Amino acid sequence: MNPKVDQFCGNLRNRLDVVEGRLRAVKMNIQALPEYAETAVREELDGVRRKLQAQKEHAEQIRANLEARVRKTLTETKEAVSAWKAKRETGKLNARADRAEAYAADAIDYALATIDEAEEAVLDAVVARIDAEALTESTSH
Repeated sequence: MNPKVDQFCGNLRNRLDVVEGRLRAVKMNIQALPEYAETAVREELDGVRRKLQAQKEHAEQIRANLEARVRKTLTETKEAVSAWKAKRETGKLNARADRAEAYAADAIDYALATIDEAEEAVLDAVVARIDAEALTESTSH
């Protein structure tokens, strides 16, 4: 393959490896939750919330980039791309390829951000269940 394509695929593989590692870590944390004390679960939830807050601006920028790419794609019809190819307009074709590569990278980064949100939701659900069970136990005695 073309060296640029190889490099792009390698970069995506690296990003996907990060996603895979993050998913594994979340899964391990979830599996360990029943063994945690209530305070440890609450501390973990607080930590995830702080992390999400710190990443919020970055995640919003990624979302905006994805939306802009969708809008741009709508304006680049198949006919326009075919015309660029026929006219050998390499600048436009390269710019389109660069945007597509950036979109792919942003999509993976966005997936990472949603993993963090999912982890927060799981921890929040566990804390909610702990609260409900604590009240049930206190009223049954």
